[in-house]
Amino acid sequence: MPGVVFCRVWTQAGLAWPKAGKRPRPYDFRHRLAFANIERWARDGMDVIAMLPYLAAYMGHAGIDSTPYYVHAGPDFMDGYADIVADAERVVPGNGGTMNTARPMNTRPDEPDFWRVARGWLHHRLSRVRGNSPKTVEACRIGLESYIRWLETMEGVERDDIGFGHFDRAHLGRWAEWMRAGRGYSDRTIMLRMTTMRAFLGHASLEHPTLTALANDAAAIRVKPPARKPVDHLEEEHAKALLAAWDTGDAKSRRNRMLPILMYDTAARIGELAALTLEDVRMDEPARITITGKRGKTRIVPMGERTRRHLTSYLDEFHPDTDGSDGARPLFHSTRNGTIRPLSVDRIDEILKTAASKARGTCPSMPGRIHCRLIRRTRAMDLYQQGVPLPTVMQLLGHESMSTTSAFYAFATLDMMRKAVDAADPGPDPPRRHGSANNGSDSSAPSNSQKTLNRETTRNAALPPQSRTVSRLNNKPGLITVKPISV
Repeated sequence: MPGVVFCRVWTQAGLAWPKAGKRPRPYDFRHRLAFANIERWARDGMDVIAMLPYLAAYMGHAGIDSTPYYVHAGPDFMDGYADIVADAERVVPGNGGTMNTARPMNTRPDEPDFWRVARGWLHHRLSRVRGNSPKTVEACRIGLESYIRWLETMEGVERDDIGFGHFDRAHLGRWAEWMRAGRGYSDRTIMLRMTTMRAFLGHASLEHPTLTALANDAAAIRVKPPARKPVDHLEEEHAKALLAAWDTGDAKSRRNRMLPILMYDTAARIGELAALTLEDVRMDEPARITITGKRGKTRIVPMGERTRRHLTSYLDEFHPDTDGSDGARPLFHSTRNGTIRPLSVDRIDEILKTAASKARGTCPSMPGRIHCRLIRRTRAMDLYQQGVPLPTVMQLLGHESMSTTSAFYAFATLDMMRKAVDAADPGPDPPRRHGSANNGSDSSAPSNSQKTLNRETTRNAALPPQSRTVSRLNNKPGLITVKPISV
């Protein structure tokens, strides 16, 4: 790919590749050629305006209208530069005496406006129609801006010239390869960037059906998926030490102890926990909490009996004598100058880290980095290992699809796999070893090897001679043998 090769040649020449601002690109050689010729003609006393048609033909311009751009943006230190620009403005037709410094657009006149569609996708479709969080919208903007910068720096496309013609399968494929080879992005980053482009082109095809082919081509591009690793979670001893880390000596410590307990029991995200209010809590049987998750979706999560008792004590201390009018009061809060404020996400994260530091005194094997997602995964894995079906785990976590849940939590432990294998084995007990005493097992029951041989014999009888197979159990003592069949 020209862009990747150009980047490598640039660095191999000992030049520093700029990390910010406008970066070098192969297209700049065209500009350098045009500027060098105009400068040479002017210094040699030649008529620059008269030479513009030759430059236009050499550059491959469709007409003379685009060529004076180089005069206007050229080396203004030349003698008589102002006169040359004035002459260029007079000879360019159709501009009312004004030079057209804008480059011709690469998009077709009937093609939808890329910038208008992109703005509608980011500012209307994602945030208002779909209700995505600001972080999701920002991630989509970063992905789209990354592709635009690649078109500018590596493909030589001016920003104003970008259109949907630059979103075909060839461009997207080169972009994916550049991210891998030229930038060294991880498989996960490349997959997320390509997912952003598919989502954008899918939206564009809904707005303009003529772009459906581009959306289909983008969906057909396959990138290497990131390696699936077993989900990180806390062991039982770590979870117990973390939940009991805070003592109950003062009110703040009792509040801080309630936070990880409720976080584990409900598997809530840290933002969901910070947004809980009193009206979200129902202590009547069955005790439950209404959690508002991503895109404003709510889910009802039941509380365990032990968590219900902890929360009852917490409400009696921190929210005494509350009535229905206090429903909007934050469940976890701090008081400063008499003003009640909800705990921030950063403060909750700090409380978790402090609890982990305290827990290492009694549990030295506690992992180094403790965060809300780790507790959330621990709760999900504990439920999964206890035999809770994945659809139930999916509802508890607030996932929209089963694929999201299975991708993270469908990693069985060795003990789970051993139990599953034992439960799925319908065969009898292994046959006793040669020469050993009969321990009461039924010797008349066929062994697994005999069952296999009988199945092969029955199958061979139903097949033509040339298709019959010979049992792998031939010539073993104590077994019925099937003689080889000559074809």
